[in-house]
Amino acid sequence: MGCCTSSPHSKRRYRDPADLDEVIVPLREFGNYRNGTTNLVPDDIEGLPSTHNYKHLASDPDTLLYEAEIDQGHAFRCCQPWIAVLCLPAFWVWGAARGFETLLHGCSCDEVVCWLRKEYSTRIFFRVYPNRIEFNVPAMRIPFGFLGCGSWNADHIITNPFDRGAFGFRRVNSGVCSYLLCVYPVYGETLARQRCQCNGSLWSGGCCSWWCDEWCCDMMCCTYRYAGLADADETAFAAGIALQAYFEGRKITREEMSKCLDYYHDNISERTDPVGRKRDVCCEPFCIPLCTCRLCYEYVCHPNRKIPYDEEDPLCTPELVEVYDQYKELRDKQAANYKQFTGPVRKSTFCRAFGCRRLFGRRGLIFCTEGCNDPNSSCCSKKGGDPAPPFRYEDIDDINDASVVLRKVLGNPPLNVTYRGWQWDEESKEFLLPPSKKESESLTNRSAKNVKLFRELRSSNSPQLE
Repeated sequence: MGCCTSSPHSKRRYRDPADLDEVIVPLREFGNYRNGTTNLVPDDIEGLPSTHNYKHLASDPDTLLYEAEIDQGHAFRCCQPWIAVLCLPAFWVWGAARGFETLLHGCSCDEVVCWLRKEYSTRIFFRVYPNRIEFNVPAMRIPFGFLGCGSWNADHIITNPFDRGAFGFRRVNSGVCSYLLCVYPVYGETLARQRCQCNGSLWSGGCCSWWCDEWCCDMMCCTYRYAGLADADETAFAAGIALQAYFEGRKITREEMSKCLDYYHDNISERTDPVGRKRDVCCEPFCIPLCTCRLCYEYVCHPNRKIPYDEEDPLCTPELVEVYDQYKELRDKQAANYKQFTGPVRKSTFCRAFGCRRLFGRRGLIFCTEGCNDPNSSCCSKKGGDPAPPFRYEDIDDINDASVVLRKVLGNPPLNVTYRGWQWDEESKEFLLPPSKKESESLTNRSAKNVKLFRELRSSNSPQLE
């Protein structure tokens, strides 16, 4: 991956989809890193192909895999208490240094008025492609946009390729300025993209390491954030599926992404089963109740908007009516979701609002390592060369990362991809040791033989490949 080395071209060794056209087939191994919320990073992360060299990608980079639903309350994100800093003289100096237009664009005050009239609601998007994330946040160019000139309403399209710091995605619970009082997602939920592969050490020895997929890191570091999403959990899952397919060199289509999303809604999503798939928090059942801000979400950030023209007015076109009808449909749907799920499930108590699942350990309140100074922890019995040990406190997300879902829904990865990891044994109710180094070499040789057989069948156009 280009962000992991100062000279990317000297490290990239994976080329074709699944690398099956190469004379020497490089094996892509997974297992040294612990999985994050959505993804398991390959051991040789530096060897992944460039996302801009399209002939080295498995999937067509122009294929749109997923487009996220935008929360209609995103237009009111300027209505936050921190906006009061505009009255401070020190902020005037900063605004003069950055430029008046940049200052107003950061305040996003134009979105409240222009959300429907200036096509903001239909032009804003968050899209997932096989090699990148694209998102657009329209804005008005000051002062000409106020004069009614449509050409002065600018699109700000930003592209984040997967080989420039993408190691997983997750919804942010709290601690971001895109939430009201840094807690309530009344302007839409926020998605975090993890910028580094550290989710515990490579476990070459010892028990101590710092975490990046943590409660504290959601608020402070190691992430790039996308705001204004209606369902950040679903968006994180879809982006994680596309990222893991890129890691594996697996070809993926929009239809296959839809199958993975169906599996997510039926088996993983907390929204579709708040009781059976409830994410635990550290203080329950002894929690302090918290206001959910439902009325603010429903009536302030999602107001009822009416068409400013009469039905007989020539300006009241079918397209304009369609835009307002779409807004009403999304507004009612999102308000119902907040009332039935987000408010009572995620923002009803202090512990749920801040999202810490336990006091110590992964996703804990204390920024600490899991199993540190714990003689019963699996990481203390770690041997050199073994894959990363399992989590002591395992969550539903840990056993349903993108690599697992891809294998369950779309089948095995390419023949040169191997996953090394501990496996849960239902009979003994414990994790089994992974294959030994010798057994792992045997599996590697078997994979190489399968690749050779695949080449022979493809060269002969055998029907067995269908």
